[in-house]
Order: sequence, then C-alpha cells, then structure tokens
Amino acid sequence: MNKILKLCFITVLLHQLQAADLNTSLILADKTVYSALLEKVEKRDPKSGEVLLQKALLNSLVSLPDSQAKKRKTFTQPKDPKEVKSLLSGWFDILSEKEKLESQKEMLLDKMATLKSQINSSMSQDPSLLTYQLQYAFYAKNKRSLEKQIEMFEQEAEQIETLLHQLPKTLRIQEKSLGEARKKLLDYYSLQEKKLKTLQIEKERLKLLGDEAQLDAFGKNASKEQQIYANISKELVAIDFLLFCDALQKKDQKALDWEQKILKQRQDSSGKPELIKLLKDMEREYLGIMNTLGGTTVQGVKYTVDSVWKLLKHPLFEINNTPVNIMNMFIVLVIFILGFLIGGFFKRIIQKAREDDSEFTVSSRILLANTIYYLIIFIAFFTSMKVLGINLSSLAIVAGALSVGIGFGLKNIVSNFVSGIILMLERSIKIGDYIELDENLRGHVTDISMRSTTISTNANIDVIIPNQNFIQNNVINWTMNDNIKRFEIPFGVKYGTKPQKVIDAVLKAVKESGFKDIYHTKTRFTRVVMTEMGESSVNFELFVWVKGKEILYPKRTTSRFLILIYDALYANDIEIPFPQRDLHIRSVDAEITFPVALDKASTDKEVLKKN
Repeated sequence: MNKILKLCFITVLLHQLQAADLNTSLILADKTVYSALLEKVEKRDPKSGEVLLQKALLNSLVSLPDSQAKKRKTFTQPKDPKEVKSLLSGWFDILSEKEKLESQKEMLLDKMATLKSQINSSMSQDPSLLTYQLQYAFYAKNKRSLEKQIEMFEQEAEQIETLLHQLPKTLRIQEKSLGEARKKLLDYYSLQEKKLKTLQIEKERLKLLGDEAQLDAFGKNASKEQQIYANISKELVAIDFLLFCDALQKKDQKALDWEQKILKQRQDSSGKPELIKLLKDMEREYLGIMNTLGGTTVQGVKYTVDSVWKLLKHPLFEINNTPVNIMNMFIVLVIFILGFLIGGFFKRIIQKAREDDSEFTVSSRILLANTIYYLIIFIAFFTSMKVLGINLSSLAIVAGALSVGIGFGLKNIVSNFVSGIILMLERSIKIGDYIELDENLRGHVTDISMRSTTISTNANIDVIIPNQNFIQNNVINWTMNDNIKRFEIPFGVKYGTKPQKVIDAVLKAVKESGFKDIYHTKTRFTRVVMTEMGESSVNFELFVWVKGKEILYPKRTTSRFLILIYDALYANDIEIPFPQRDLHIRSVDAEITFPVALDKASTDKEVLKKN
C-alpha cells in the first residue's frame, strides 16, 4: 500500500513539473512580436485547424488598437438648474457605460480562468498550447484596454460627483418654481404611464392576430413612447435632486424624504450604488452624522452593506494574473484556521483512543494522529493556493528558483522534516521504544513529530532531538523486536585462582539468586567467560540474559549482578585484586640516607654475603 501511494505521489509530481504555465512574454509582447510569430505560423500546414486558429488570433492581436487611454473630459460647476440636469444626466450615462465595461471585464476574467486551467493541465508538447496562450494573450490585452476605459470613466464620474456635492453651497434654488414644474411633470408622467399600459394591451392583441407588419410599426411607436417616459423620469430625478440640495442648503430634514423619492424615481439600476453614496455623503456633510443616522432606512442599510461588499471585493494586487482582494485573503485565513482546528481536533481524538486496545498501540495512535494532522494542513495549504490563484506548476518554478537559497538556509529544517517522514513510514523507532544514542543519552521515545523526536530519560528529563540525528547516526533500539537483552558484566580475580572455580562460583550464585527476570533457553543461557589476563588481575565477564522492564534500567541491573558476583567471590574465598605496583631499587647515591628499617635490611644482606 505504501509503495502504491508513493508511486501515485511521484506520478502527480512529475505531471505537475511537466505541466505548462502561462507565457507572460506573449501577454506583454507588442505588434512586432506578433507579426514575427505570424510569419512563422504561416509557414506551417495551412489546412490545419490549429494553424488557422493561431493565424486568426495573431491577426487579431496585430490589429488591436493602441492601448492609449482616451482624453478625459472636463466638467465645470453648473450655474443654473438646466446645467445641473445636463450634468446629472451625463453622470448617469457615464455610470451606465462603466457598468457595461465592468460586465464585459467579468466575462473576460471567466474566460481567462477557463483558459488558464486548460494551459496548466496541458503538457509542454501539446500542439494546442500555443493556441491557448495566444487566446489568453488576446483576452489579457482586451482586459487591459477595458480597465483603462473603466479608469477614465471612474475619474470623470468622480469629478462630476465633486461638482454635485458642492451644489448646496454654490447654487441658488427656487423651491416654488421647481415644485410647480415637478407637479406638471408628475401629471405628464402618470398619463404617459397609462399610455404605455394601453400600448402593451394593444400589442398583445396584434400578436393574437399575427399581423407582423403592424407589429413592427407598433413596436417602433412603443419604443418612442417608452423613450419619452424614460426622459420624463430623468427630468423628475433631476428636479428631486435640486429640491434635495435646497433642503440640505436649509439644513432641513425633508432632505431625507427627497432622498427616498429620488431613489424611487430612478428606474435604471445602473449607477444606483453610486447615487446612494452621493446622497448619503451630502447628508452627512450638510446635516451631520447623527441626523443622517436617525433617518437611515432599509435602502441606506443596503447601501452600507453593498459598499462594504464592494470594498472587500476590490482587487489589491494580482498573482499570476488572478486578482487578489480582501475577501480572498480573509477566506485564506479562515481556511488555515479551520485546517489547524480540524487537524488538532482529529489529533486529540485519535490520541485519546483506548489504551487497552491491543490492535491500536500508542505508537500507532500518535503516528496516525500526526499523519492526519499534517495531511489536513497540506490540504488547507493547497486549497489556499487555489483561492489565491497559485497553481502547483508555479510553485514548482518558484521552488526551483529558490532551491539554492533553501539548500543553504533551510537545509537542516528540510532534512529534519524529511527524516521525520522516513521515521514515520519505516517505523524503525516507535513511540514507547527505549533507545540509546550514545553512552550518556538513552530513554523512552515519547513523541515523534515532523521536525524532532522527544525522549524521556530515566532521570525524567525530556530531550528533544532533531530527526536527522536518527537517520545519519547509529541508534541502538533496545526494544525494537522484544524486551530481552544480554548484559555483559566484567569482574576480575587474583592471579593464582583457578578459573573453573571462579566460573562455578558465579554460575551457582546466579542460579540460586532467585532473580525472576533472568531469561534462559537452549540458545540464550547464562555463562561466564575469561576475557584476558590483565596487569593486576585475571578478568572475566558474566553473560546473563534479562527479560522485562529491568532492561530499561541498565545501571540498576548491572549493579544488582555486580553485588551478586562480589558476594559469591567473597563466600568462596576468591580474592578480588586491586591495582598495585612493586618498586625495585638497583643503586643509591652515598649521600642519600634511609630509615632505620631500611638500613637494617641492607645490613642483613651484607651479613649474608660474607657468609
């Protein structure tokens, strides 16, 4: 199973590394590059559908107009109601055109996203890849042109909004004459509305008769009447806006009522959010924040929500030609938080599984918990990359570019990370194993993470060890397969002692010791061997097999058997030597004097020589 998973992982990785990516050179190229590429494409098979499509796309790219923005219009402060009506009408027209261009841009972005996924899923040798790249470049050029036009309309709209905002300060408004004009327009508006309803009924009658000629003529007449109706509506909106400005000039709360009438009268949905924003901003400036909040309606709340939503969706920057906004970043943050919370939840649940379950050991629980935890984190990471518009092929390119820096700066971290994965898969070291790294460091494994492994020594000290130490260095696992270990306990006796006597005495003592942890089989049994004849003693070693928890306390176990050996040698009158040296003097200077005892020994030697 592990081999199959590894094979699948390698296959997916190789596919991602060989997958194509966006050709930014084509996107940023000019007409000379497209013309040169067109000459190359024309030399290929003229009957091929791909070649014909590529030629058409290149011709379109060459014939695209220069992306220079049109000159922005300038507007002046209106001096009378007629100029105000003209300026307001022009503002609505600009907002309508801007909305159409934004809709076209959204459609282009959808097409570009589809093409991008096709490019990323194509291999570098795919014959359709150049077609995808050229089509993407064509869409990107059109998008850039639309963005410049939208930017120009936004600047013009902003300029008009500033002028409209100043109207209560700069324009004298005749409320009485405007009120009379509004009353006449409302009567005309009502009559025109009834006329349109009558025309609609008449149209349905003609449809039933099936007279196409009369229907066409009727349709033209109906369109003309509909245009008159729309113009009356625009005129009413302009008059209501002037009366709204008059109320603001007088700091009258009636301005809030005029706001509702303006929004109700405005039939066209285009520019509605901008209109609401303009009215609210003017109310805040001329009436104050508290009065404006007191008159806030459902429409005002909706405007606030729409404004916040638009702010969240406003692009901050682009990654791989994908716009990134505050909402994307918020979603990424939520995905990461949920990933860590869900991963931690599953990790705790698995670690708290029943400890008495023989089929689900502590090591298996922690291994499974860590694997699921990091798997969820990886899924959260790749989902976040998808939200931001970053694909795996782009990551592979970035990883290749940063490989040198990673190799020098993060080599230890990466090495520990990979070593942790190897330890979890091979399971040569498991939770609960008793391991020894060197003479002074041994203990139980309590945790294996991606970066490090924790062991607890017999002195109850937790030691955190980087995982690469277990891969690069020798590690002794005392409990890898079983809990049986042979202890080799050295001791020595005095020269002149019979070796067999020593062996018999120690073996008898071990046999009669009553230690229940001594292990004995046909192949594993206690023995005593003579190892060397040292400077001061004849040296032996006791080989004894021990089974159980006592093997995890080597110093304590060794001490137990050393005491047993000491008592056995003492009971059998076998002398245990200690280091000593004999000093022989060959000559002494006459000026050096010796103690009396030493002089007496010299005199005795002289007497013996004479005799």
